[in-house]
Amino acid sequence: MNLSQRIRDHGRSARLPDGTRVFLRPVRDADLSHANEFFARLSDQTKYFRFMTPTPALTEETLAQFVDALHQARAAVVVAVVEHGHEQELVGGGRLVPVKRRGTCEFALTIVDDWQGRGVGTVVLREVVRLARQLGYRRIEGSVLTINAKMLKVAQRLKFALHSDPADAGVTLVSRSLRP
Repeated sequence: MNLSQRIRDHGRSARLPDGTRVFLRPVRDADLSHANEFFARLSDQTKYFRFMTPTPALTEETLAQFVDALHQARAAVVVAVVEHGHEQELVGGGRLVPVKRRGTCEFALTIVDDWQGRGVGTVVLREVVRLARQLGYRRIEGSVLTINAKMLKVAQRLKFALHSDPADAGVTLVSRSLRP
């Protein structure tokens, strides 16, 4: 990786509570070639929490939907990486996509199990909120399984309002205004 690519990719970083430095960057095409490796690092529970259904394998359809989301206007994907010498380890990511309501976007996060509980989710969600503001959204929202207490705690910490989904008691809707 050359210096200009490194500066462009690592324009943002954050420190986790344990002092580990995490770099935030846009997703690259090369990241998609490692999607199955990343998915394999997720426990069945993490896959269930992310996709809200048992998901034993990452399908071509799921990957195609992800790529399509990347190409939508005002969509964004950020990945969190930790460096080990010259190698990068992808530890999580977040995406946001527009929804049908004007000025509103939806987010989703995925953090590999080895890195959960260390603050990566908070860092990634904070970055997704920043990107949503930068892209001109006025509201951000997401759907979280009610049993996913860790994600709900992260959302509350970042001032998201929590409401039961009237269509599904097993889902909590999280949302917040992006106005200053």
